[in-house]
Amino acid sequence: MQGLKIAALYSFPAFKLGFCGPRGKLATRVFLNFLSGKKNLEKKIRKTLKDFKGVYPYYKLIAQSNGIPDPFNEKVVKAYWIGNSLFKKIKIADFRQMIIKDFSKPGLLSKEIALKKAKEIPVNSKPHHSFHVLIIGSVTGKIVLKGKSLDLCRISWGIVKKIKTEKEKSKIVVKYQPLVGEKILKLGKSIEKEIIWNKTLVPKLKISDWVSFHWNHLVERINKEDVKNLKKYTQMTLRALARIS
Repeated sequence: MQGLKIAALYSFPAFKLGFCGPRGKLATRVFLNFLSGKKNLEKKIRKTLKDFKGVYPYYKLIAQSNGIPDPFNEKVVKAYWIGNSLFKKIKIADFRQMIIKDFSKPGLLSKEIALKKAKEIPVNSKPHHSFHVLIIGSVTGKIVLKGKSLDLCRISWGIVKKIKTEKEKSKIVVKYQPLVGEKILKLGKSIEKEIIWNKTLVPKLKISDWVSFHWNHLVERINKEDVKNLKKYTQMTLRALARIS
């Protein structure tokens, strides 16, 4: 269940904006009910999360490469969104084949584009969310990932500096490293940024907590190991992107 919750938390901001996943009131209701803690929704949220065409193939690749039966295993899900040791067993041939097979289906990329993207990825590429955002890009065509949207779509991490509690919507100010550059992207100097905090999803928060965020929405509190992995695999993707560009 914890893996499903993490997958839902990270997927929800982009889903809410209409960029990823299935559309419709039913899917929205499943998300909100599941994340609010209502029980007996495991099958429904699992089905909804499988409809994220740009995400679920990564879960399957990571799980199968490590002999894990459930693609929504907690460690599998955390590997994709944050990064961890499960990447060690990913074979580049399997990674490339996943891109070709799963991203060239009807309504996604053309066969030619999927083949091109698979062929040009460096051999040390990892199936991390930053890789999908910066190198593969949107496979559904619901959004064009370029410019400022790249920094919004990738999973950022920061330290809480201020908490602003309001009646309808609370916000926090985090200090984080944004993506900077045009021809070559990199992590820039730390700046402060205001993001949305849903207190129902993350009920307890305090100054100096480390957090992750997606599309300007707080996702969860994270520990120092998570921060280390997010930075490690994001920088790895940026180096891969520089070699392709």
